[in-house]
Amino acid sequence: MWKTRSKILFTVGFGIPVLVLMQMFMYAMYKIFGWDIRLNLLWLCNHWMSRMGWMSVGHFLLLLVLLTFVGTSWMLAVRIIQTRAAVTKLRSMEIRVWSAELNTRYHHLKKPRFLVVDKSSPVAFTIGLWRPCIVLSTGLLSMLDHDEEKAVVYHEVHHLWHRDPLKTTLLSVFAAMMPYIPVLKHTSQQYRIVREILADNEAIERTGNAAGIGSALLKLLRACSPSGEGRTMTIQSSFADTSVNVRISRLLDPERDVTLRLPRYAILISTMVFLLLSILFVWSIG
Repeated sequence: MWKTRSKILFTVGFGIPVLVLMQMFMYAMYKIFGWDIRLNLLWLCNHWMSRMGWMSVGHFLLLLVLLTFVGTSWMLAVRIIQTRAAVTKLRSMEIRVWSAELNTRYHHLKKPRFLVVDKSSPVAFTIGLWRPCIVLSTGLLSMLDHDEEKAVVYHEVHHLWHRDPLKTTLLSVFAAMMPYIPVLKHTSQQYRIVREILADNEAIERTGNAAGIGSALLKLLRACSPSGEGRTMTIQSSFADTSVNVRISRLLDPERDVTLRLPRYAILISTMVFLLLSILFVWSIG
């Protein structure tokens, strides 16, 4: 069930922007190079608006296309640069002996890449868009017992295997650059929750119970105090900063299904946008 939800959310959150960008690309090629692409919805909008004498709207549409392409490219470039800078900084804090020990201990898990950093606060997250690695802090490893450590590792390995940092980054960038399709924001948020639940399920399945992942999560939450250093730890520890309430409720009652709220207004607005484009398409070719 959760795997199906994950696939649907990613298909919607990634598929819709890709289709929109394809239409925008064809429209831009028509405006810049004169490509005659009759089945492009944006071309049809421009053609219809030209016949109605609304060229100012056509200019606005072209501006929207350019801003979307430039903004998306810029945000992706910034995320890539920030990620590389963060990995470089983490490498400078690495305790290679501990990293090698974890890589050896968990070598059976399709060779996961561990990066143990010298930090007293608890840190656990997966980072990297192209070659992700699992970052754990010495403070975290000292805090957890063996079963809790395995649960956290299995949780993060799930993120690594499925390239969740890359997927969540793409969905968040698309949602930010296409606010006129509000359902994308909801999809991005819900996708993060579903991925965390699936990672928890991975840990539960491999350890045989929910005790390890549950106690590890509670320990990190206790370590993240409401003020001072705890705020920094909350930001850094991705293991404990996403959908915590939903995850705890599932760990307490694994048989209970968690209902994800649907943003009715966002779906309605997004549907109206697509219906409007469809009406324009049918009207223009009729």
